[in-house]
Amino acid sequence: MTDRSGTQAASRTEAIAHLMMLVAMMIFALNYIIGRWAAGDTPPYIMGFVRWGGGALILLPFAWTHLRNDYGFIRRHWKTLCLAGFMMPFMVGGVSYVAMTYTSAINAGVIVTSTPVMTVLLSWVVLREPIRGAVWLGISTAIAGVLYMVSRGDPASLLALSFNAGDLMLVASCLGVGAYGISIKKMPDGIHPLSLLTVICAVGALCHVPFVAYEITSGEQVVLSAKSAVSLTFLAIFPSVVAILIWNSAIARIGPSRSTLYMYLIPVFTAVLAIPLLGESIGVYHVVGAVLIVIGVTLASRKARRASRRTT
Repeated sequence: MTDRSGTQAASRTEAIAHLMMLVAMMIFALNYIIGRWAAGDTPPYIMGFVRWGGGALILLPFAWTHLRNDYGFIRRHWKTLCLAGFMMPFMVGGVSYVAMTYTSAINAGVIVTSTPVMTVLLSWVVLREPIRGAVWLGISTAIAGVLYMVSRGDPASLLALSFNAGDLMLVASCLGVGAYGISIKKMPDGIHPLSLLTVICAVGALCHVPFVAYEITSGEQVVLSAKSAVSLTFLAIFPSVVAILIWNSAIARIGPSRSTLYMYLIPVFTAVLAIPLLGESIGVYHVVGAVLIVIGVTLASRKARRASRRTT
């Protein structure tokens, strides 16, 4: 009876973890929908600043005790924490919201699925982690998918340097997330997750300040409306705090290998929402690019994990 009840409890725990993953991916997809929807009413760097600054303020009461306990760790590793705070919050904040003024939410949803490949590639460059032939095939396939997306299905436009600047910014954003993962990986254990997330949010907000100042001095301002209020409130609460916390919790329950597969749902959720809410449409290049990226990420991630296990 005990074994049966234990098995049922484990099954419920895993089912909850999968549901949490679905919710996190939906929120990440909504981040691009909101970013595109609010473009024009809210300057992009102000959006990024409110997202991460608001997230830090929301987390602060819950993280305060842990921050005091982790003060020594934060002081010793402040450079790495600042790098991480720039690479993820800034690149996935202001830079991605600038990108959304040039490209579609559907494009963003597809391109962001290439993030695991960017992480593997940067790990090879920075950490000298070995990459074997099959991993290179996966990386090449995923990059081909990204380029097909960026060129809108016309590779000749790449040679003519005729492509969407917003898509390139999204690629840079994916590289930023990969660099964030590497900086966190190089950081030793010893900091509470709430302390880490709060510091990252705060640093990310500070990185936006010079660009926010530029937007304000250039005459850009938030249009006071229901749209700007809803978008800024959503960005401060859900993508920065709720999604990341439940995502991390789900990863701890089902492991990083299965968690990676959920990233493929981001373009699906983005398309499902962008078509009715934003009036966007799916082209053949979206499908072809997404298929190539999914194949490449699956191959690269699986082979990279096997190679990592062999070297440890």
